[in-house]
Parts: sequence; structure tokens; C-alpha cells
Amino acid sequence: MKGRAFTVARALFTLAIALAVGFVVIVLTEEEPLEATSAFFLSVFTNTFYFGNLLSASIPLIFTGLAASIAFSSSSFNLGLEGQVYLGALTGTYIGVRMGGTSPLIVVPVVLLSGFLSGALVAGISGLLKGFRGVNELISSLLLSNGIVLVVDYIIEGPFNDRPSGLAASTSLGKEVILPRILEPSSLHSGLFLALITAVLLWAFMFRSRPGYDFRVTGKSSIFAYYGGINVKAVYFWSMFLSGGLAAVGGTVDVLGVHGRVLRGFSGGYGWNGIAVALIARNHPLGVIPAALFFAYLESGAQIASFEAGLTPEISRIVQSVVFYLVTAEAVLSFMKGGRKVD
Repeated sequence: MKGRAFTVARALFTLAIALAVGFVVIVLTEEEPLEATSAFFLSVFTNTFYFGNLLSASIPLIFTGLAASIAFSSSSFNLGLEGQVYLGALTGTYIGVRMGGTSPLIVVPVVLLSGFLSGALVAGISGLLKGFRGVNELISSLLLSNGIVLVVDYIIEGPFNDRPSGLAASTSLGKEVILPRILEPSSLHSGLFLALITAVLLWAFMFRSRPGYDFRVTGKSSIFAYYGGINVKAVYFWSMFLSGGLAAVGGTVDVLGVHGRVLRGFSGGYGWNGIAVALIARNHPLGVIPAALFFAYLESGAQIASFEAGLTPEISRIVQSVVFYLVTAEAVLSFMKGGRKVD
């Protein structure tokens, strides 16, 4: 318990430093620092529209954070989350459009499942290559992701483009498939409950099941896991499979709840931010929820302050970068000191 409390304290200290850096940057760069600071840090809590949009922005980050955490916990490093988000969104949208007119009780689960499988199969390739051919999954997942983004962009602008709209976007889903909104007129939707349930289920899988134990032991020491009778190659595959699937569901849910179609570049760095979310959460599924909310808070604060106080959105990027570097540096130092222990 003391070790867990110390870990939480370190994470909070890291976030406090990042927020302090953001405050200093605002003070040094803005003509009206008090107004800009208030807009950045407090305005998001002043009405349901802002707050609902914050919660909405956290939903895909919860999914990508969970995707990164399950891979990292199993000694696999999925750097292809961005492409998997994109592919899941495209696959789910295509299936949803083709099933237009069918009952939402059938379409929505099928859309989510198809999105999951598309990302899972792509990430599973990297897991298989690592387990059976020794190919570095960082490189393979990143290369596959970069290729997928280009292919999806081509499909969105080509055969699956909604030409009458004049946008770089796919055909729209039917209204019956769109997830119900909450706290209107904000963009918050019922996908929030799916994200929270997924986090709880992943926690139960990782800490209350034998396969989850195998994942965690392999993450701490693959050699120990191998001599302990764990099928390490299978762990590599399934961890990447689940990771890619969760990332893809994040993209699919964002389309079903917010956009109603795949827009070129809609993901806005969900995959990369998901990695930072997992690092802040120390790869704990339940810790991903507040970490994702924190990142969404920064994004929402920057957007609100940009039109309320003329604050540049890059301030949010600076604070996020500070968080990422501090958390990454701490993880590297912990690894070098041999501080990783099996829970």
C-alpha cells in the first residue's frame, strides 16, 4: 500500500510541475495573464457545454490509454495506435453505412466489433513478428501505422468520399447509429459509459485473471515468465491484439458519438496522447481514467482560452510535452535503477 501511495504521489507531483510550467508560460507570454490563466484553468468548469466537451474529449484517450497500457504491461510496445484508431474508425463507418436501415441494437455492436477486429489484426501482426521472428514491434507497428494512415486517407478522399459535402470525409452514418448525446449542446455522448466499463473490465482481466497475471509477469521479465511455464510468444501476440483492438474501438466510438463520419485527420494525435496517458497512469487500467481526463482538460482549456483570452493553443502542447518528458524520464531512471517489481 505504501508503494502504491508513493507512486500516486509521484504522479501528482509530476502533474503539478506541468501545470506550474503552463502557468509560468502564460504569465510570460500573455498581456493579460490573469484573464488567460483563468480561461485556461477554470473556464472549463463554468458551464455544462465546456465540461461536456471535456468529458467527450477524454473518451478516445481512455481507449488509447488502455490500449497502450495493456501492451506496455506485457513487455510489448505498440507505437501504431494512431493508425489503428484511424483504421477502426474507417472499418466501423463502412460497415455502419452498408448496414443502413438495420436496427441500432444490431448495427452498433457489429460496428464496434468490426472496428475492434480491424485494429486487433493489424497490431497482432506485430505481435506475431516479435514472438516468432524476433522483429522489433516498435518498428513494425509504427511502419504499419504510417502506411495505414496513408491508405485510409486515400479511401476517404477517393472511393468512400462524400463528394456532395465537399469535405475530405467519408459517407455519413445514419442518424439511428449515432450514439445518444448527454449534456447537450455539448458533444458528450453515451460512449463515455462504454469507456468506463472497458477500463473496469480490463482491470479485472489484468489483476483478477490468470491470463492477466501472465501478461504482467511477462512484462516484468520475459525470461522469468518463460521458465515459469508461460507461453511468452502467445502473450506478445494477444497483448498486441487486444491493444490494437482497443485503440480501434476508440476511433470507432469517436465517430459514432461525435463526427458521424470519418474526417481526414480527425484523430488529432489520439494514439500518441494515449501513450502519454498510459505512462502517467503507470499502465494501470483504472489510473488511465483520471490521466485521460487530465489530458482532455489541457486540450479543452487551451481551446477555451484561445477564443476567450486570445491564448495560443500551443500552450497546451507545452504542458503536455512537460508531462510526457517528466514521466518518461522517471520511467527510464526507474528501469535503470532496477526498480521494477512484480505486483
